[in-house]
Amino acid sequence: MKKSLVLVLAMLLILSVALSACGPKAPEAPVTPAPVAEQPKEAQELTIDLFQETSTLDPQGMSSQGEIQIYNWTMEGLTRSAGGGTVKPGIAEKYESSPDGKVWTFHLRDAKWFDGTPVVAADFKYGAMRALDPKTPRDYTYFLYDIVGAEEYSSGKATAEQVGIKVIDEKTIEYTLKQPVTYFDYLVSFPTYAPVQQAFAEKVGDKFNTEAEFFLTNGPFKIDSWQHEAEMVFVKNPTYWDAASIKLDKVTGLMITEDATMFNMYEAGELDHTISLDADQKAALTKGEVKKYSDGSVWFFDFNTTHPILKNKNIRKALTYAIDRQSFIDNVARQPWVAATAYVQPDLIPDVDGKTPWRNAKPGYFKDNDVETAKTLLAQGMKELGITAIPKLKIMCNDQATAQTYAQAFQEMWKKNLGVEVEIEAVPSAVRIDRQQKHDFVISLAGWGPDYPDPMTDLDLYVTGGGNNDPAYSNPEYDALIKAAKAEGDKVKKFALMRQAEDLLMEDMPIGPLYWRYRNYAVREYVKGFERDGFSPDIQFIYAWIEGKTK
Repeated sequence: MKKSLVLVLAMLLILSVALSACGPKAPEAPVTPAPVAEQPKEAQELTIDLFQETSTLDPQGMSSQGEIQIYNWTMEGLTRSAGGGTVKPGIAEKYESSPDGKVWTFHLRDAKWFDGTPVVAADFKYGAMRALDPKTPRDYTYFLYDIVGAEEYSSGKATAEQVGIKVIDEKTIEYTLKQPVTYFDYLVSFPTYAPVQQAFAEKVGDKFNTEAEFFLTNGPFKIDSWQHEAEMVFVKNPTYWDAASIKLDKVTGLMITEDATMFNMYEAGELDHTISLDADQKAALTKGEVKKYSDGSVWFFDFNTTHPILKNKNIRKALTYAIDRQSFIDNVARQPWVAATAYVQPDLIPDVDGKTPWRNAKPGYFKDNDVETAKTLLAQGMKELGITAIPKLKIMCNDQATAQTYAQAFQEMWKKNLGVEVEIEAVPSAVRIDRQQKHDFVISLAGWGPDYPDPMTDLDLYVTGGGNNDPAYSNPEYDALIKAAKAEGDKVKKFALMRQAEDLLMEDMPIGPLYWRYRNYAVREYVKGFERDGFSPDIQFIYAWIEGKTK
């Protein structure tokens, strides 16, 4: 699901200045300058941790942070994330919106695909229509629903011709919206809006973006090789319109799932950064620089609201309240996280004034480690269900050792505080994400990071039938609040409606907030311009370079 990009000026070449000498009388023979040793050119190569294999690299199907990161490195939309909740022009060199904010027009620059063919407006329309295709539902299709006719076409209630995306000419594309969306230029930076070259996609068919040779890039890097479950190698794309600003020639991404292995490889010089550091690793670090940032994510229990026990909101609230978050953070995770007793992230999402954090108005909805209230809610929920005991439940988590340790901590708290038995299901991340999307779980340890700087980035997930509504939550009142907020032109009223929506979400609790994630990480001192960001994508190395490694 979260360091602004740094534009790097070209490195200045060192010029040798010829020395000459002259005497007070007759000119002497010119002095031949001593040869200046040529400075070795440092290899512009970076090695990073990709964590693990992604579920898909089809841009219209992307949903996880790892997938979106690779999109950012290899592809470019109309705009590009510039970090800190901002965007800058991408393939579109300029754009404007109509006075009423409902029509956005983007003007494309001269840009090419890796095969040398031009990137044209029709590529963007084709990509959007792929995302909306009723035959192939996508998790992020709802990102297009602000466009006139988009939701209707996706649900089979309108034709493709009724969708408000118009190719004016090869270099101009126009989007007509149902209502003003102030952050629409941010939405079009997202993979759902990505351009797809129709001829290439149709030629490779089902193999599209499944191997390096079936991946056509228009971005800063191309996938040079892809060894599934092991590594991906990215090399500089010479046809990228801004290739002159890209200094790295090669980036090797290793798929290392275990935190201890990642740390040891970093210390051994086999990695140039770590994804994160726990307290022990931070203390043991001997190389590079430790940095800290908010990755923008909130982590929580996904409760399957269709489950015969978890359909009861008081049971869900009991399981949420019974967790001692601070003890978990301090003694188990040993990370610089913050206990979450609400949903929307505390410092990256602004309130109506665009400056004050959204979370300031209401820091939390319940007390951490409120065992007595949890017991009361559990008894109430059991009475409502007509049962005298809670059958054994299951919690699904990633199969890495760290995630299993976290799940065990929650398992023990539920047993100790509520007498509820919970079995742990450890599965690969891609399997977990797939099962969450199919609602094939009981409880899942999940997280979400912001895609754009507005509370709606978190709140519209949970509308009935939403592509990322993993708990299968459904409440007509919630749906109405989100719909009204999206249609509301008055910003103050819009934010008030979103506030009501979060209130209702925390009352029904289809998700049980656990912590907001902040991270310590290490990066080599010779890696310059390497950034981390709370908004997708997290890892930003596009404009990074290597300097001082050979000292």
